[in-house]
Amino acid sequence: MIPSMKLKIKVFLRWICAILKGDYFFFGLKPVPKSKFIWSDETTHTLPILQSPMKEGKLRNLQIAINQLNERVLYPGRIFSFWNEIGNPTIGKGYTEGRVIRGGQVSSEVAGGLCQLSGIIYYLSLELGLKILERFPHSRDLYTEETRFTPLGTDASVVYPTKDLRIKNTHPFPLLFSWDLKTSELTFRIKSPSPIKRNKLHFQQTTKNGFSNVQVFLEPEGNGELILCSSDDYRL
Repeated sequence: MIPSMKLKIKVFLRWICAILKGDYFFFGLKPVPKSKFIWSDETTHTLPILQSPMKEGKLRNLQIAINQLNERVLYPGRIFSFWNEIGNPTIGKGYTEGRVIRGGQVSSEVAGGLCQLSGIIYYLSLELGLKILERFPHSRDLYTEETRFTPLGTDASVVYPTKDLRIKNTHPFPLLFSWDLKTSELTFRIKSPSPIKRNKLHFQQTTKNGFSNVQVFLEPEGNGELILCSSDDYRL
């Protein structure tokens, strides 16, 4: 737990940085407008929620966070910021203990498990060609190929307030974000009034000296040239 004064300083510095970059003025999902758009196109991604000793806490944390985001719109040119929408995830807001990775070690923290929510947002945003302004990988790979619920390299670690997930809507139309949470799976939907091409992701993984490097490439539809999205090192 970060001491109160230290946390306030970190929050202040993050906001100053966002203001100086100009991003702050574009933050924010908006309520769904009434009778303005017909959401005719929908792209969906579903991840399993695996059994774990802290699954109950994870589900509770996910539901609280989803309630802050569900059925809201990201307009053209606007920026989705995970922490701008959710705020400080405290016990007072109902969050409870869940699993986290800090410094390469597995532990528990209040609001643990939210990284599956940020990860699914990141994955689908990559496929739909949205602009990733900020994203952090985890420091360690905890899974085997049998237990992995999402490809290595598509995770998005979030730590309030220093590690955020920020995504810009570069399309000329709004995007409606919605989720469906069940005990065994999490589904994320991006709806739009116009079709969006879903690009393919390609992965290249190499292992050396106790680390696994994963490069993620985007293959735009109709274009054989791969675009490097990220290159991350994970401790094994």
